[in-house]
Amino acid sequence: MSDDSKPDLAGELERAESRGRRFGFLRLNFALLSIAVTVVLDSLAGSIIGPVMPALLNSLTGGAMAQMSTVFGAMMVTIGTMQLFAGPVQGALSDRYGRRPIILVSSVGLGLYFVCLALAPNLVWVFAGVVIGGAAAGSVTAAFAYVADISGPENRAARFGQLTAAMSAGGASGSLIGGFLGELDPRAPFWVAAALCALNVLFAVFVLPESLRPENRAALAWRSIHPVGAIRSIWRDYPVLKLWQAGTFLMMFGVTGVNSIFFLYVTFRFGWTSKDIGFYATFIMLTGLVVQGALVTRTLALLGERRTLLGGIVLQIVGTLVCGFATAGWMFTASIFVVMLGTVSGPVRLAVVNRVVGASDRGRLSGAERSLFSLTGIAAPAVFAPLYAAVVGAGPEALRVGTPLFICAALTVVGLAITVRSLDATPPAG
Repeated sequence: MSDDSKPDLAGELERAESRGRRFGFLRLNFALLSIAVTVVLDSLAGSIIGPVMPALLNSLTGGAMAQMSTVFGAMMVTIGTMQLFAGPVQGALSDRYGRRPIILVSSVGLGLYFVCLALAPNLVWVFAGVVIGGAAAGSVTAAFAYVADISGPENRAARFGQLTAAMSAGGASGSLIGGFLGELDPRAPFWVAAALCALNVLFAVFVLPESLRPENRAALAWRSIHPVGAIRSIWRDYPVLKLWQAGTFLMMFGVTGVNSIFFLYVTFRFGWTSKDIGFYATFIMLTGLVVQGALVTRTLALLGERRTLLGGIVLQIVGTLVCGFATAGWMFTASIFVVMLGTVSGPVRLAVVNRVVGASDRGRLSGAERSLFSLTGIAAPAVFAPLYAAVVGAGPEALRVGTPLFICAALTVVGLAITVRSLDATPPAG
């Protein structure tokens, strides 16, 4: 192929920026708007199925809570295992070929996952879909690398917050839609999710501009593709990431463990239906939309990077601890609201670790982090699912039913201590 026939990706991004200036609304450039639309569609598809997952598992397992907990935990472990190996590959490929191809392939794979769940006559189909979905789930990490590509150090945290707000917007809408659709037909949300993935494929092909400029492309290397090698190589090149990722790993372990039993927890302890779950998830996602879209920038301006990050984690600890004591749905929701306020810390952490690495290593960083945190997707459900199965026999109002949340809060305390050390070891923004 001659040089004249090669796609001018740098020029494509510049033309996208020019179109964004003509759009003018929300002061977002076209590239950021495009990736936000991609993430909205992705989170809309993923959240639509949440409220009906208990109904699906109930129909395939016979409805025993302990068995449903075990199966759901096994699903989470399978997803984590697939992401452990797929994450570094997708991260390295996105550094070599760009973010858009990864988003495209991910959307196709997730669409197949939802179709498998929609058609599943038994658990074999469910786990076949989970294998495909786990291997393909790289669109969000690619999206954050995309935002890092098109942002400078001065606005990266704010833009990460805007991207997270876009995810919350999609999640809020999806949870509400899924709750209502689930009342009509428990399988309908899976078909709608598959259709949204198809729409995302079309959007990625015809609208989404590539963000990674040719001069920032990196060559493929085995150490960047193998999960252990990917983590070791990024730690060798950027030693301070060991602390950052250790602290975040512990916090993610607790969060992932609670998420692995969440739907079963609220249906057992509070008697929630799929519609109740949909309303709850919509409220929480709308809270996330406000927090990430509006509060991150304002909190950073008011408190600065360090206090925003650490204060957010403290709020998450307090909210999670109170959740464990909640014996009514409204108490649980109010406590989670506090947790959501604490998520102002997330974009700050992402901005700091992306500041540490070079432009050509952001995909490698995303892949390594995804592999590392995929370990939580393997280990945490393996711990929390049998733990929850053991405590549910005490009855919905028993204090020990909240044990998974108490453990999550304790792990977050340790993660906070490590994050303090991480900040002390990281050079300030210059």
